[in-house]
Amino acid sequence: MKHFIMTLFVICTTCSSILQAQEKVKTHEIIAKFQISDGTENGLDITPTLLEQNTYLVIYQDMASKAIYMANFWEKNNTQSYGFIYSMEEKHIKGDDKNYETDLFYFQWGYINTYDNKKGTAKVELMKIYKLQGVYFKMTIIPENLNVLVYRGFMKGTLDLTVYDK
Repeated sequence: MKHFIMTLFVICTTCSSILQAQEKVKTHEIIAKFQISDGTENGLDITPTLLEQNTYLVIYQDMASKAIYMANFWEKNNTQSYGFIYSMEEKHIKGDDKNYETDLFYFQWGYINTYDNKKGTAKVELMKIYKLQGVYFKMTIIPENLNVLVYRGFMKGTLDLTVYDK
């Protein structure tokens, strides 16, 4: 009988935990992930550091406010720069015999760094290039200190910005 009660207790506790986990409210939705394969800072190659850190970018939507955000994750150090996107402009370039189909996005990014709590604003240019192998990207970020960060790699997701309220 003692064994039965203990087993019943474990089962009830496990079921309760599973139900609580399912009730968690989703706070944001990732629109696109950009896996960085190489990059530069002010023209200097920082690829080894980016790869060692497993650095990537995400664009996501806050479910409560519907605002669009971007984050730059440095996975190994568990740090990031994150913040809202605003003043978005888009341009589509059709592909032809000489050029790939391309989407261009220009926007402002209000960010905060988790590693030093610095806040700021950056100008961002995102280029999505549609190749046979997949969607590649080039992102240029210019913060207030006028450093020029350029990241390149491949994209996962759709980057459907119809959710963006212009």
